[in-house]
Amino acid sequence: MKTNFSNGDRILQSVISNDKLSQWGEYKPTGDETVMDALYSSNPVVKAVAMIIDGQENGRTQKEIYTQVTQYLTQTL
Repeated sequence: MKTNFSNGDRILQSVISNDKLSQWGEYKPTGDETVMDALYSSNPVVKAVAMIIDGQENGRTQKEIYTQVTQYLTQTL
């Protein structure tokens, strides 16, 4: 179990541990998720949340993040 989580990792864990979201997204959070791992997730909900956090952490504009996530979800869902 990793103990040195970044703020982004903690935000990701907080969001994806929501019971309703995990039921809707059909995944089971472990509490050990990192943004980097989630960016490679096969689950679109987990990956989309990670993309938002990663974009924010890397200084992308809200419009850039919105465009990236929208394109990903449109292609995936």
